[in-house]
Amino acid sequence: MNNRKSHRILSAVLAGALCFAVPAAGLASEYATVKGGGLNLRQTASLQAKVLGQYGTGTWIEVTSKGDTWSKVKVAGKTGYMMTKYLNFGASGSILYVRTNTGIGLNLREGPSTSAAIITSFPIGTAVTVLQRGSGWHKVKVGETEGYMSSAYLASAKAPSYTTPLSTPVQAVMKNINGGSVVNFRLYPGMKTKIIKAYPVGTAVTVLEKGENWCKVEIEGVQGYVSTYMLKF
Repeated sequence: MNNRKSHRILSAVLAGALCFAVPAAGLASEYATVKGGGLNLRQTASLQAKVLGQYGTGTWIEVTSKGDTWSKVKVAGKTGYMMTKYLNFGASGSILYVRTNTGIGLNLREGPSTSAAIITSFPIGTAVTVLQRGSGWHKVKVGETEGYMSSAYLASAKAPSYTTPLSTPVQAVMKNINGGSVVNFRLYPGMKTKIIKAYPVGTAVTVLEKGENWCKVEIEGVQGYVSTYMLKF
């Protein structure tokens, strides 16, 4: 093998090694919030650069490239640079509870936006650990899962329970006080919550928890909620 060919092979191997040396974490976006008052978004990483916008404390921004002095970010459809020292990446560790006024569970999303993908959802009363507070959204952790929840539906006090656990489950059958032929079996208590399935009147259920307006029941191995008025004990 001649020296020229050996040099080309060695160069290719070194180039490949350098490519694999780039840490994957540096390629992924992360979110941060503005701290310390209005923060300028600049066209380039310079205090003399054109200001594209100014954003208040708590504003969520997407950090595409984090640097010691400047970070490249996306906010409100604009791309530019913000000073890293005015961005909050920290964690608070406080506990809040899911609390909605419709009875519907709260979505956990991949980013602080209603357009971000839904990871999963959690029922009323779920305790969440707040990792980072922001305007309109909080970064939270539930168990081992991290994501973002709307701050409007998180409260410091746990919501009152809709049902009370029974010491011994009891049997009941579905009825429809409105004269219909089916009864809705729901994921959470509340008239606007997701319907798991509509069962015909007369379907037998096992009542696990009972409340004035809702009962937690089990049907065919699945747990959910049925209006107390739609059950005959």
